[in-house]
This record gives sequence, C-alpha cells and structure tokens, in this order.
Amino acid sequence: MANYLVLPMMRNLATKSWSAEQWLLGSIVLALGAAAGIWLVLGPAPAALPYLIGGALLTTSLVVAVVMMALVGRTQRRMEAVLHGRAKGEERAIAALRNSEAQWKEVFEHNPVMYFMVDATGTVLSVNTFGATQLGYTVDDLLGQSVLKVFAAEDQTLVQSNVAACLDKIGQTHSWEIRKVRKDGSLLWVRENAKAVRRLDNQLIVLIACEDITERKQAENALRQSQMYLAEAQRVSHTGSYGWHVGRREIIWSEETFRIFGLDKGPSVKFDTVMKRIHPDDRARVQQTLDRASRNLTDFEHAYRLLMPNGEVKYLHATSHAVTDALGGTEFVGAVTDVTARKEAESELHEAQTNLAHVTRVTALGELAASIAHEVNQPLSAVVTNAAACLRWLDREPPNVKEARGILGSIITDGNRAGEVIQRVRAMVNKTTDQKTPLDINQVIEEVVTLVQHELLSHRVSLLLELGPDLPLVVADRIQLQQVILNLIINGIEAMQSVTDGPRELVIRTRDEGARQIVVTVRDCGVGVATENADRLFDAFFTTKPSGMGMGLSICRSIVDAHGGRLSVTGDAGPGATFQFTLPLHQEESAG
Repeated sequence: MANYLVLPMMRNLATKSWSAEQWLLGSIVLALGAAAGIWLVLGPAPAALPYLIGGALLTTSLVVAVVMMALVGRTQRRMEAVLHGRAKGEERAIAALRNSEAQWKEVFEHNPVMYFMVDATGTVLSVNTFGATQLGYTVDDLLGQSVLKVFAAEDQTLVQSNVAACLDKIGQTHSWEIRKVRKDGSLLWVRENAKAVRRLDNQLIVLIACEDITERKQAENALRQSQMYLAEAQRVSHTGSYGWHVGRREIIWSEETFRIFGLDKGPSVKFDTVMKRIHPDDRARVQQTLDRASRNLTDFEHAYRLLMPNGEVKYLHATSHAVTDALGGTEFVGAVTDVTARKEAESELHEAQTNLAHVTRVTALGELAASIAHEVNQPLSAVVTNAAACLRWLDREPPNVKEARGILGSIITDGNRAGEVIQRVRAMVNKTTDQKTPLDINQVIEEVVTLVQHELLSHRVSLLLELGPDLPLVVADRIQLQQVILNLIINGIEAMQSVTDGPRELVIRTRDEGARQIVVTVRDCGVGVATENADRLFDAFFTTKPSGMGMGLSICRSIVDAHGGRLSVTGDAGPGATFQFTLPLHQEESAG
C-alpha cells in the first residue's frame, strides 16, 4: 500500500525540475522507504497490529514529506517570480535612468544656455557644446583652460571677484551681467547665474549658467540713446513732455518739464504742486481749461505763465492729446514749451515795429504838412474874419449883441475844429503804447479824411465814402488804425498821379461781413498792381515807387495782423486796385 501511494507521487514530482531542498527531502523519503523495506523483509515477523501501526506511520511520514516538498517548491517558485520581477524592474529602472541621463545630457549639451563648471582656481572642468559653440570654440578647446580666456582683459578682475564671492558663500546664487569674448574677438553680453557647491570628493566647484542678452543690451542701448537724444532735444528746444491720467491727481513729467517748472525731479508730481507754481492771475483760467478737458475728454492747448520763487515770470504753451489706455481710461499726453525767450523777442520786435510805425506816421504827416496847415488855416482864418465881424457888431450904436453872440459861437466852433486837427496830429506824432478799445470804424475813417482833404484837392482826387450804417464796434488801437487808413489813402492818391485820361476817384467802403468781422476796402483808379508784384507787395523794403522805402504796407499788415485781422490786395477788372482789411468785432458785440 505504501509503495502504491508513494510511487505515483514521486513520478509526478519527478516530472518537474527540483530544487536542492526538494532533492534533499526526496532523498530522505527514499531512505525511509528503503529502511522500512529492509526492516519488513529482514526483520522479525511483527504482529498484525504493530505492523499496521508502523505502516500507517510510515505512510504518514511519506505523505508529510511529499506535502512539504510541494510547499517548498511552490514557495520557491513564488520567490523566483518575485526575484524575477525585481530583476525586470531593476532592468527597466536602469534603462529609464540611462534614457533620462541621455536626455539630460542632450539638454545640457544643446540647451540655448551656456553651462560652465570651474574649480576654485577658475579652471574649466566642464562646458556644454552649445556654450563652447557660442564662443567659437570646441569643448576640448576650453576644458582645462582658465575661464578668464573667454573674458575681456578689462573685465577679468571683475570675474575673479565674482567667483571669489561665490566661494565665500557656498550654496548661494549670485547673478551679474558681463561681456564675453568670442574666439574671433567679437563681444557678446551675458547674464551669469553662479553657485558654488561641494562635490562628493569634497572639492569646491562653481556652476555657471550664462544667458546671451546681447540683443537685449543692444535694445537697451538703443533705447538709452534714443532717450538721450529726446532729452537733449527737449533741453535745446525748452520743451518738456507729460502724461496726465484724468482719474488721478498725479502727472508724469519728463526731466525737462521738471527743469521748466523749477522742481526737483521725481517719479511724478502732485496736481496741487503744479497749480501753485502757475501765476495767480492765470490760475483760475488754467483750472477752467483742465476741468473742461476732463469733462469733454478732447484735445486742448493753452498758454499760461509761471511765477517762480525768485519772482521770475515764465511764459508757457502746452498742447495735450487725449488717448485711451489699456484699461479703457482716458489720459492726456502732451508737451509744454517754455516760450519766455520767444515772448521777450516778440516784445522787442513789437517795440521795434512800434518805433518804426511811429517814424512812418511822422513821415506821412510830414508829407501832409501842407494839407494839415490848410486844415488848420481854414478855421483860424474863419476865426479872424468872424472876430472882426464881431467887433463891428459890437461897435455899432447900440451894439448888436445878438449878432455878436452868434459870431462868437462860430468862432468857438472854428477854434475847436482847428484844435481837433492839431490834437489828431499830436496823437499820431506821439509815441504811445497799444491802447485797444472798442471803436466806431466809420468815425476813425472820418477823422483821417479830415487830415487829407487838402491833399485830395491838390491832386484832383474825388473821395467817395460808402460807410455802412450802424456797424458794430471793433476792438483796435485808434492811432494804429488811423495809420493804416492814412497809408492806404496816400497810396491810392499816389497811384492815380499818372492818370490823365480818366477820373481820379478814391472809394472807401465799410460793411459788416457777417462772420463776426468788419471789412474796410479802399479802391483807387490808378495804375493797378502787377501780378508778379502782388505776393511781394507787403514784404518789408519792397516798393514800386522810385522814392519809396517799402515799409508802409509791411507795417500796415503787421498792425492788422496784431488786431486779429487780415490785409490783402486784389487787382480790379478795370484800372486801379482794391486794398481790403478785416477787423474782428468787439466781443460783446459779437456775442450779441
């Protein structure tokens, strides 16, 4: 029975590959089986019960041995499977590690960043291919060489100082910007990030990553140069720039704007600080302009004055352009120009023009001396004649007081008339400053005509006045306006001197243009204006007269321009020419 149970199992086990432990157990089972067989064959004949018990124990031992052999085999197979899995995992990990190492090496070699590893003395221990190529070298060219080889001579001391700083503070990152020198001698700017670390062999090394910032440096240099040009241009032209965000009460200024306002340069300036520097007489007007711009969000320009701490007054002109920022808000970008020098030059020019105009007036009056004397002599002669008649009326018996009183009234009228002529002449001769007041243009023309009556008669010129009724007032300087009209009348008279076969007629007209301005025209029947001379007629020192100075019309135009008007000339269809000038209405008249 025992043999029957053992042999099939042994045959089943024998078909598998046994381990050393299984072979040991199998050998023990065979030894026990052989011992039992020898004992049964050669030993004394046992009793039936002991024989059965012994057989059962032997069979049990064999079964236990076989089970143990199966358990040992299964455990071994599991362990082998686990070990095999671990081996496969280690193989995959090693492969992944190798792959990762290859990838990192690829990144290190070809990443667009220059990597250097140097020792404490600055000797290059490692460099990536990209870094060496950027500098025009191969990796072998740089390995074992001093890192100073790739720096300009004037920067090498700085390099040594930076490396020493890294070694003093191990593990701390240091950054700087510096130039490197390529093999061909060209320069490139780099930003270096470096850190000193200690290797496993306790050797100190410095790891350096270099980023090429040449293009950025070039852009920065170009921007810096552009800013320098702009700042210099602003300084030369006395023009500053500014930015003002409507929602904030701060203004960003350029350096020149700070200089113009006489304030210390800063990131921005407070709105109230700017207003305090503006001249007190202009402050309210400037505030109104800015408030209106804030509401309308439109471009604007204005002129105002600054009152500096030392009492100096500056004249400024500002222009602002409204733009929309990225957040949808509105801000004004503009320029402010110090026009003080221009204002002073304009003042000097105006004074020179005033002096020249005065000389011209006196010269014109000198030419009208005979006419003026005639205008004065007429009322004076009338005064003498009337005075004699008055005496005769008073010498009668009884004296005719009524007639004498009437004659005395005529004497007073003639005396006032002579006095008015003299007063007008004195006004035109006197050198006075501008005094612009609301004037009746027709009255001014009639005052001038009084001075030229004799001149008109002596040259056989008929004067026709077509003055518009009830014209609005204009704002002008009476004396300057009289000078313009007087000059145009004299020019018209002189232009008709050569006319012998036609009428010598001078027409002065006034009318309301309807565009808030008055138009005055002076038309003669003279020789007219040549087309080639029309554009130059108002130029200084240009004249068509043999004895002319060429200043009269030039001064007339400057006077009219200063009053906000325009003086021009047109050739008529027939003989003669027409001079025309416009004057703006008085503001209250215009508003009405």
